[in-house]
Amino acid sequence: MKPDTRQVDADTMQKSYLGTTAQGELIFDARTAPAVANLKAGTVTLFAGTALVKVTGVVRRGEFIAVSGVPAGLEDAIDHGRIGWTSTLDFTKVAFQPPPGFHRVAVATASAHRSFLDGFIRPANAEVSLADNSWEGELKGFKVILRLTPARGNLHVDLHATRNINGGIVEVHAAGQINGLTNQTLITLANGTTTQVTFDNNGLSGSLDFDWNVGFDAQHGGDDKELLESAVENLPFSFEVPLEVGPIPFLITVKAGFSFQAAFSSKATVASGSYHASFGGNVPNTVGAGGAGGDGAASVSGEGQIKTYGGTVSLAPVGLTTIAALPKVSLTLGLPENLLSFMKTPELGGPYATFMVRADFIATGTMSIAQCERRELYVMVFAGYEPGVLGKRFKDPAKKLFERRVQQVMPSNITLCQDKSG
Repeated sequence: MKPDTRQVDADTMQKSYLGTTAQGELIFDARTAPAVANLKAGTVTLFAGTALVKVTGVVRRGEFIAVSGVPAGLEDAIDHGRIGWTSTLDFTKVAFQPPPGFHRVAVATASAHRSFLDGFIRPANAEVSLADNSWEGELKGFKVILRLTPARGNLHVDLHATRNINGGIVEVHAAGQINGLTNQTLITLANGTTTQVTFDNNGLSGSLDFDWNVGFDAQHGGDDKELLESAVENLPFSFEVPLEVGPIPFLITVKAGFSFQAAFSSKATVASGSYHASFGGNVPNTVGAGGAGGDGAASVSGEGQIKTYGGTVSLAPVGLTTIAALPKVSLTLGLPENLLSFMKTPELGGPYATFMVRADFIATGTMSIAQCERRELYVMVFAGYEPGVLGKRFKDPAKKLFERRVQQVMPSNITLCQDKSG
């Protein structure tokens, strides 16, 4: 540690740390935390197993001490050293972060005992179990049900989203599996600077099936302005694996997101389709001095299949893009959730690896001289690094480690729907 870095040890955290307020303050019992009361604004402080922050204020409130701060990085606290580990990710043992506004389909009965602090303090070490985990909510008009089922260390994800627009309907169903993986990380610092970060994810694998249906008639038109504005629905959810390396809290986050973008220009539109994708392999990622990046040693494979498209009826052109990022595995420093939400800094940088599937569908419509459809599916794997709390001096943009493209043109001899990009 740097000479001016302060530490609140694990024993004090266990006895005195109560949680965080909605304003992102860390709350302590003043009777058992004299070291916390002596902290000064501007001090970089490591709260063992919980947070690394630059303190901006310390306030005594009766029997409690409130500490406010902003996220600090490894380079702020450590002069030199190496930090490393090997960890197996088991989805039966992780904490789940549901999308904002989502709630359980079946809500458990709350405890009858409530402290007066419950109204404004989020308890320490709170997490959501993945057992019997079904969630529902609404995103920009889409009604969404999300089901998560862990089994033998892997995770099955089932998403069903529907949206009614003036009597017409858009329906999306996605089912995927993310398998457990092994993460190997090594961070090297010298002279107060992060010089290298290695973030290897071995055995990263899974599959995804995606189905969509669109139906509008002349009275319930597909040319509704809500669709012409190309509304995009993003459904992010994440799983967090906290890792305590000594007193430093690290966090491996597994995120997933779905995007649905439609462009219908006809009052009579009917279309549907489905695809399947799978992937697997080892995704290495090294950045910094001597880093070879991820593309040299990656051993990733993937397959894509356009299962069905059919029933397309439209007077005018139809366009549709669906994207699924499942999963995005990233590394950062751990922070209490209320501190992150209050600071509005959910992304703190760090290395990442992403599996992504994109499906594009274009149909010319019956008013065209030559009617045709083009169906494309891309299976891709990316790795990269964003500067942040693990190191600010270097950046490694996303590198495409793997891509598999599948294309169908129906009928195949119609040049109007051929891809001119080659």
